[in-house]
Amino acid sequence: MAGSLTIAVLADSADLLPLLSQYLSPERYMLQYFTNQSDFLENVEMVEQELDCLVFYSEHQLLPVINHLYHRGQVLPVVIIHRLIPNRLPNSPNTTATNFAGSSSYIYQPSEVILAVTEMSDIAIAIDKAIAKFLNLTPIVLASEQPQPEIEADVAREPNFLLQQQSRLAHKLNERLGYLAVYYRRSPNQFFRYLDRQQKQELLKQLKSQYREIVLDYFADSSQIDIKIDEFISSAFFRDLAVSEIVKIHMELMEEFSNQLKLEGRSEEILLDYRLTLIDIIAHLCEMYRRSVPREIS
Repeated sequence: MAGSLTIAVLADSADLLPLLSQYLSPERYMLQYFTNQSDFLENVEMVEQELDCLVFYSEHQLLPVINHLYHRGQVLPVVIIHRLIPNRLPNSPNTTATNFAGSSSYIYQPSEVILAVTEMSDIAIAIDKAIAKFLNLTPIVLASEQPQPEIEADVAREPNFLLQQQSRLAHKLNERLGYLAVYYRRSPNQFFRYLDRQQKQELLKQLKSQYREIVLDYFADSSQIDIKIDEFISSAFFRDLAVSEIVKIHMELMEEFSNQLKLEGRSEEILLDYRLTLIDIIAHLCEMYRRSVPREIS
C-alpha cells in the first residue's frame, strides 16, 4: 500500500493481533503477522526490500530467528515486545555486539526498541522510534579478535550490509512516504535541548545570521528568499528548535535594527512590517511538522 509502513510480526500466538490492529492504523501500517518461525523467515527473505520494521513477541523463537537474520546479513529496524519491562531480555546472549557501535545490552542491533506488552498503546511511537534510531545507527569495523559466527558462503553479505540496509530504507521511505521520511532522518542527540551551552550559542549565532539575511531580503525582489527560508526552516526542524527561540531571534534583530534607525534619526515604524517575516517563518515551520511528523506522535 503506497504511503504505508510494512511491518512483519512474529508472535507466539494470535493474541497480539487485535492490539496491533487497534493501535496501528491500516492507512499507515500494513501488517504481516506470523506465529510460525519458518513462515516468518521465508516471508522476510522474499519481501525484505519492502519491510520497514520487524516486531517480535515470541520469547522461545526470538534468538533462533535473530541469529538466522544476522547470519544472512538482514538487519532491519525492530521492536521487541516483552511481558515485563526489562533492562534486557532474560537469558539472551549478545550475539552481535562486535558488529555495531553502542551499548552491549542489545539482542539484535543497538537501535532496537523494547516495549512492555502493557504499553501496547505506544506501539506506533515505538515503531517510529525504531526506524529513526536505525537510520542513525553507525557501524564499526568488525573486531578481528572477536569470534565471529560461521556464515555459509552462499548467504554471507558484504561487511557494509548495514549501510546498504539504511540506504534502501531511507530511499524507500522517501519514495513511499514523501515528506514524512524527513522525520526519520532527525537525530535526537543533535536536538537543541541536548546541546551543551557552547553548542547552543554557536547554533543560535548561525540561525541569527541566516534570519538576518532573510529579513534584509524579505521585501526585496530576490529569487533567493525562498531558498533562504527553506534553509533556515530545515536547520530549525532538524534541531527540534522551539518556536520561542525563533521569536527570540526575531526580537533581538528588531531591537538591533531599531537602535540603528534611532542613530540614523529614522522612523522605526518600518520594523512593524517585519512581523510578516516572523509569521511566514513560523507558518513554514508548522507546515514542516504537519507534513513530516507521524500522526501518532504529532
